Amino acid sequence: MRFSFVTIVSAFFIGSALAGHNCKCQDSNGQYNELTAECCDDQGEIGGLLYYPGPNHQCTSPTNLINSGEFVTCCQSKGVGGAYCWD
Repeated sequence: MRFSFVTIVSAFFIGSALAGHNCKCQDSNGQYNELTAECCDDQGEIGGLLYYPGPNHQCTSPTNLINSGEFVTCCQSKGVGGAYCWD
């Protein structure tokens, strides 16, 4: 019984560590990987654990520190129509 409890608790913490918020600069013309990296760096200056690229060329924060509104604004300031963000 103890092994099952430890396994469940470990799985919870591992799952929590991998859960995160993701964003990338994207509009109807496509995705913009270089601009996504720039906007990710801008988010990183605010503080927190962020990295680029994730598996889909996105900015990823395992601890949900991406401000999606600011990310959209950053992409738009670089000439992209917006950003696609998801959990």
